[in-house]
Amino acid sequence: MRKTEVLGIPLTDYTIRESMKMVDSFFKDGRVSTIAVITMKGLLVAHEDESIKEWITKIELAVPADVEILRAGDIAFHNRIRDVENNVFVTEFFKRLARQKKTVYLLSDNSAKLEKLKKEILSYEEDIRIIGSFSLDSTDNGDDYVVNEINMAFADVLISNLESPGRESFLAENHMKLNVAIWMMVRADVDLSEKENGFWRKLNKQILKKIFSARLIRYHNAEQVRVVENAEEELAEEKKKV
Repeated sequence: MRKTEVLGIPLTDYTIRESMKMVDSFFKDGRVSTIAVITMKGLLVAHEDESIKEWITKIELAVPADVEILRAGDIAFHNRIRDVENNVFVTEFFKRLARQKKTVYLLSDNSAKLEKLKKEILSYEEDIRIIGSFSLDSTDNGDDYVVNEINMAFADVLISNLESPGRESFLAENHMKLNVAIWMMVRADVDLSEKENGFWRKLNKQILKKIFSARLIRYHNAEQVRVVENAEEELAEEKKKV
């Protein structure tokens, strides 16, 4: 376990073994535990949006999806870089669900995103037991109706790819109402699987890397200025006391 900070957002990085031990404990502790796949884009948004930053800090197991996040947090260990590059956590998590015969419920904003989520999960592990799903655009009823639909399925795990800020709102309002052991959240615009790397996906990733790198430089420069200004203020105060 290594605590770090990226763009002012505190993160804790776990090895695969540590993460899997946490998953096992989540199934035993009798409450809803949260897992989220964290991306460069998500951190860029969180840097500008306090509600999303707060959401990330409350997640019990934040899994980096991009190696740039590790490097930005000064975590350059070869094993961890390799794990993130190969989506090892996601692979091991779904294997565990299949092996332990855990049941899964899917939640998304619409039927197209729901089908995409289901397809990606099954591409990792075809034996995963998906026992139900729900798209928010299929009803005009409120959150209580959705929560009731999820709870009636008695699933072990909820996996969602809701859009922000609806995701943060749904978590805040319904976290304690859900009858699941684990709620895994992924960004709506992120593919869990990297098995189909098209040209435009690669291009978008390269552009995002450059934006992320530039924002990091700007952030650290601003932090250095702040540190110098604080030091100068402290020195001025000390001089007044002399």
